[in-house]
Amino acid sequence: MAGGGFGRMVKPFVAVLVFFAVIMLLLFWIFTGPVGGILAAILGPLALLGVLYGKFTKLQDGSVVRFSEYGVELFDKMGFHIRLGWRDITRIGEVDSQMARPTPVGFRGGSVRVGVGPMKSLGIIGWGDRVIPPNAPGWMRQNLAAQPVNPADGRPEVAIPLGGVDPNWMQGPMGQWVRQYRPDLLGGPGYQQPHPPR
Repeated sequence: MAGGGFGRMVKPFVAVLVFFAVIMLLLFWIFTGPVGGILAAILGPLALLGVLYGKFTKLQDGSVVRFSEYGVELFDKMGFHIRLGWRDITRIGEVDSQMARPTPVGFRGGSVRVGVGPMKSLGIIGWGDRVIPPNAPGWMRQNLAAQPVNPADGRPEVAIPLGGVDPNWMQGPMGQWVRQYRPDLLGGPGYQQPHPPR
């Protein structure tokens, strides 16, 4: 991933981290006094950031985007595999990568509730193939099952978040691949039909 990737991953968690810091401050202030409350409000979120950083490095080291004359594929260390043929890409647009359960946490009854939003980046979207690892959480499976499907062949709408790998992908090698095979997606004329897989 390009520089700044960890910041993009943490951004959706900011509200939860702030909420957690406030809860830690109040709880430890009550039981240990102001010094304990302040320390807990600092160290608790730092520990959570450490966990997120561990997940980020695992994701970064194990994620591969592969381009070929047939299309684009994404593999990650968790076991996800997304394949999108050039002819099946429908658009370039915002891709939401939900990294944690979106259900809000906090106090009920009109009080404070916060949740983790998706990491947003620019990527390619279309009708493709998706392999979901058997250990994927239930909320993620439900989210993916609710995505649109192609009425002609039943393939799901899939997205590859190229901006999560490199925010400037359009100016780099990935953008060159798109310009070569689908210049229409970037405003260019024509479309070079790839050869069918052998």
